[in-house]
Amino acid sequence: MKKISILLTGLLFSVTFAQQEITVVAEFPQTPVANFSPNEVIIAQLDTGTSGIVSGMDASGQYAASADDFDLTYPATKITKLEAYGFNNSLDLQNNLLGVNFYLIADDDWIPLGSDPATDSLFKFEMYVGDTGFYFDEATYTFTLDLVEAGYDVVLPSGKFWLSVVPVTTLADITEGSTRWNWYQSLSANGVEGHLIDPSNLFGAGATVWTPLSFLLDWTDLDLGMYIEGEETTMGVSDINNVSFSVYPNPATNFVKVNINNAEVKQMTVVDMTGKIVASSKDASVRVSELPAGVYVVSVLDSKGNVHTSKIVKK
Repeated sequence: MKKISILLTGLLFSVTFAQQEITVVAEFPQTPVANFSPNEVIIAQLDTGTSGIVSGMDASGQYAASADDFDLTYPATKITKLEAYGFNNSLDLQNNLLGVNFYLIADDDWIPLGSDPATDSLFKFEMYVGDTGFYFDEATYTFTLDLVEAGYDVVLPSGKFWLSVVPVTTLADITEGSTRWNWYQSLSANGVEGHLIDPSNLFGAGATVWTPLSFLLDWTDLDLGMYIEGEETTMGVSDINNVSFSVYPNPATNFVKVNINNAEVKQMTVVDMTGKIVASSKDASVRVSELPAGVYVVSVLDSKGNVHTSKIVKK
């Protein structure tokens, strides 16, 4: 599926326009029913209203993406299922749907990290209709990704993360509210409010960076209808001088992050199998999207003078 390059611009909000175009009221409201499995429920925002917000990509590759947050409390959690609830007033999305992009995004001080979920996500799953583990319910317009069935091993440390779900369509114009998929508003109040990004300013609301829904809408409830399952696991954590260290995601696609308890990251380097430094950062993340696929060693110097190393696989 097409990758998008975008230029960030300033935020100019037009609430009236956003209310008219970015959101749509469901003409045929459905009550979401989660596809439960034996794993633990991470978050269940099943109580939906009758309104929904745009999240989708058109035939030219232009998109607007919505996202909502979830919290993980275990030291390491294996995410096993992702589900998003929406509606399509024209009842013909199945004729225009190519697939769905699911993005798991890191948190950046209460907003999704980065400026493009396709390149800045921790994990991206570009699923086509018919792919193993991906399900599209044509009756309820629910998207489900069973990560275990699809063969993905997704492990995240404790903390806040974001889920963005973007249907990829053959529609010429996703600003037309009745033909696109709209992500249901949830009547819950979990964590931070949902956010939206519209890089090309298709809707004229100026939300060209991740923008809180309260800046754009008059909704009282600002979460989105979604359901996530997972299970407690381990992620290769080593303790040095009472410092807990983990590297994720592994395998990596776009960038690698480290999580250190009781210390700060001073220097992070990525070394190839010949011993050459191929990427470095003074923060807790480093971009690896330009590196060839293969095995690398991540080395981290923390504020206590400890050096931590871990092997990663770059896909």
